[in-house]
Amino acid sequence: PVAVSDGPAQRPFVLAANAPARAAGVHPGQPGAAARARVADLLVVARSESRERQAIAQVAAWAAQFTPPVTLQPRGVLLEVAASLTLFGGLARLLGQLRAGLARLGFRAALGVAPTPLAAWRLARARLERTGVRACLSLAELPRQLGELPVSLLDWPREAQEALATLGATRVGEVLALPREGLRRRFGATLVTDLDRALGRVPDPRPCFVLPERFDSRIELPGESASTTRLQVPLVRMLDELEGFLRARGAGALQLTVVLEHGYGTAPSLIGVGAQVPERSRLRWWPLVRERLDRHALPAAVRAVGLRVDALHGFGEGSETFLPDAQRRSREWQALAERIAARSGPGALFLVELRDDHRPEHAWQRSDAPALALRPRAAPAAPPGAAPPPPRPARPRARVNAAGSPQHLGPLELLSGPERIESGWWDGRPVARDYYVARNRSGEACWSYREPADPSRWFLHGLFG
Repeated sequence: PVAVSDGPAQRPFVLAANAPARAAGVHPGQPGAAARARVADLLVVARSESRERQAIAQVAAWAAQFTPPVTLQPRGVLLEVAASLTLFGGLARLLGQLRAGLARLGFRAALGVAPTPLAAWRLARARLERTGVRACLSLAELPRQLGELPVSLLDWPREAQEALATLGATRVGEVLALPREGLRRRFGATLVTDLDRALGRVPDPRPCFVLPERFDSRIELPGESASTTRLQVPLVRMLDELEGFLRARGAGALQLTVVLEHGYGTAPSLIGVGAQVPERSRLRWWPLVRERLDRHALPAAVRAVGLRVDALHGFGEGSETFLPDAQRRSREWQALAERIAARSGPGALFLVELRDDHRPEHAWQRSDAPALALRPRAAPAAPPGAAPPPPRPARPRARVNAAGSPQHLGPLELLSGPERIESGWWDGRPVARDYYVARNRSGEACWSYREPADPSRWFLHGLFG
């Protein structure tokens, strides 16, 4: 059971309570001491308006994936969705995605729909207070639907609400029925203008929320955790939030930083998680984050978890096909490479690339190119009329000779050669070798060589596959 308290420090009261606390008898407006007396294990958290504003800004950044015009409110956000309905399959599907997505982020939201922002906001507030409030899709229906709302839901001064109640006007419809000029003289132009804005009679411009240039989210745990298993829920929530933010920005991320705050003077743990190409999906990021998290030894208990992305990158959304095409196969190889890299650590996964050098031991090099290249590739085609280059083992092996004859698991039978390789005089590592292809008694194809300076010494360079 959890409750949020507000008011003076000497006499706090319950501002909100979760379902277990309500079931135990805790309700909003109750004195804090009475709530603690009723529920012994009640967790009381003091209200933080700065954290509320931060949470609303995070919701706005996530919701901007559905429409660019997003406006912040003191207790929520406004979305102008008319231009997005076709893209998301209609209003019902869009509202369903909003509800499901906000639930994954850990929020319980009330949604109001109307042709004007102020009317939509008040319908959403009414939905919090009671059931049966429906969406309004036309201006003509606004006076009737808003007229059913109680005046107490409006952000009007208490003195004005009490004066209207003495006149018998406790609902918006009854206020609209009063003489307009008399209402203006008695209560001022602010109330009349407020009604006109809600009904769409006067313009109601709203400043749009500006998306931040980087992603930074943080969740404080209800209690300290000495196990990374309990960190999975907040991290998945923040990855959902990150996906919405990246969709809103039309971008992807190559590198995430997971921040684990420990307290008690212990420096935060920073866990870097990387991808080979820009990604945004939680389903792609979570396996990588989990691999790194499972292998991280906590220096102390964790009190808060954060997720940060400092640089955004361009992102190209792939199209889905019934049969696996080259792009999908490439992404499967890429996902495998990312999992291996996350499990083994940075630098453990690399490529071997060819170099333009006749010396076999110098004809390859290690490359930290993106693992997207780790997919089956055809050998480069030879020029017209030219024979393709033969496959070569990479590194020389030990000296193998007996009485001037090549040996490897028995005498070697020379099949072809010699092939002279003489190179490297310019870099101080010259070689002069005569190479032969040979076969031993086991049928293995061997690549052997000897040096013209001492033909009696044979070396095994490698075995052919």
